[in-house]
Amino acid sequence: MREKILDATAAMLVAHGTQASMSKIAKQAGVATGSLYNHFENKDVLIRAVYEELGAIVEQALVAGDDPSLPAPERLKAYIDRQIDFVWYNENHADLHEYLSNVPLLPRDEVLDSFNRTSDFIAGLLRQLQDEGWVIAGDVGVIGGYIGGGVRNTLKWQRSLGVTLTDEMRELVHRLCLHGVRTEA
Repeated sequence: MREKILDATAAMLVAHGTQASMSKIAKQAGVATGSLYNHFENKDVLIRAVYEELGAIVEQALVAGDDPSLPAPERLKAYIDRQIDFVWYNENHADLHEYLSNVPLLPRDEVLDSFNRTSDFIAGLLRQLQDEGWVIAGDVGVIGGYIGGGVRNTLKWQRSLGVTLTDEMRELVHRLCLHGVRTEA
């Protein structure tokens, strides 16, 4: 039941923002409003749970498949592929991530805490690549945000145009991300 409530809340937040009432969320989830309050004390607690759940989903999608035995450049390429897959094949989660990134519903520190494992992962990988001279110098948070934001925004618009993700489009997005962060060879 908790998952149904979180899924319904996510959908309602994307569709209606914070105007989604607890009774509307309960209706969307197919549960009684009282049941909703049995799981979540109030809307703030529910929104925090949505952030935590999304943070875990993003971490699973982007970090869990990492193979530390690979060279760092290959790990970055695989990360970009996982980012493309997450955005394209998990439309609801990608839309929620986009919405919550653009319209934070919690204090900044709490939002960042929800995604810190994923952020720490890509920051560490980018620092390693900078040390190896493979990625341009600069703030790794900006560089990681560039990759993630570029993938999310590009694929979101392609999906809205009714385009299908082809191997050619995947390769182009992949190359654009790498070109934007690579040092000149």
